[in-house]
Amino acid sequence: MYRDEGLPTTVVSKAVGCCVQTLNSRLRQHGVAVRSAGFYKQKVDFETIRHEYEDLGMTMTAIANKHGMNPTSVFERLKKAGVRLRERVAEWRSNHEKIPESEHRVIRRRYVSGTEHCGKIARDYGVHRSTIHAILKKGGVTLSHAGARNPYWKGGCTKLHDRIRNHMKAQAWRRACMERDDFTCRMTGQRGGKLHVHHIRSFSTILAEFLACHADLDPERDVERLLSLSLDFAPLWDLDNGMTLLASAHRRLHANHVDPALAVQVTRLKEQGWSTHRIAMSLRKSWHVIDRVLRVTAACGLPECRQVA
Repeated sequence: MYRDEGLPTTVVSKAVGCCVQTLNSRLRQHGVAVRSAGFYKQKVDFETIRHEYEDLGMTMTAIANKHGMNPTSVFERLKKAGVRLRERVAEWRSNHEKIPESEHRVIRRRYVSGTEHCGKIARDYGVHRSTIHAILKKGGVTLSHAGARNPYWKGGCTKLHDRIRNHMKAQAWRRACMERDDFTCRMTGQRGGKLHVHHIRSFSTILAEFLACHADLDPERDVERLLSLSLDFAPLWDLDNGMTLLASAHRRLHANHVDPALAVQVTRLKEQGWSTHRIAMSLRKSWHVIDRVLRVTAACGLPECRQVA
């Protein structure tokens, strides 16, 4: 979409459901050159933007969406050219008046149903979500971002997730993994210190499999029953799925979206004198992915990786 169809990151990020920063990171990881803002400035001439803003009364957001730009770019170009900008109140009223009174009840009904959030409703009407907020508040609807209304909602399993992670059996599982690894970080080789146990297959993935096996039970209402059943679900307590890591290294790897299991493999092969290209070929990963893993692990205290980076 970005490279072949020429769509901007703002449009592609909405289509795939991620933020622009994440999209830019993924593009660079796979060797795709990210276009600069100047590319779009040359693509859309200023006179067109000025005409749509001053003569047609379009909002900056509407202009940006029409040409696949960022609203900030539209704002900067208008301001730099000395165009008198409308007050934000007038801009808000322009957006608010786009939605007739007859639609306000429909919007409130969609929101109260609990399955749609303000951002989705705003996109359907081509306005900013603050406009939807105002309509809901005017109708006496209390705003909430909990439950199915949140785009990251996973069926209400948070309470069950926390109960399993904090259970005595989970604590015993972590202790057994550390004892097996002799309380030594698999990546840095450091013994002792504050340690974490990383799930090689993520805990959320295993939990989703468990819930799929008990689809007849509700994660919100049947927490106690599901907790009892989870204690006999073998994949949750598989010692081979855990690996001991220094807490600082574990946090750093996750913060940089690097799989710790992959990081351990890469560092071990690098210690054996393997080149980055050979590691990439062996693990069937992009050269850029392996190079990034080495750079991130360099900050975790590995001398071999510091030399390579």
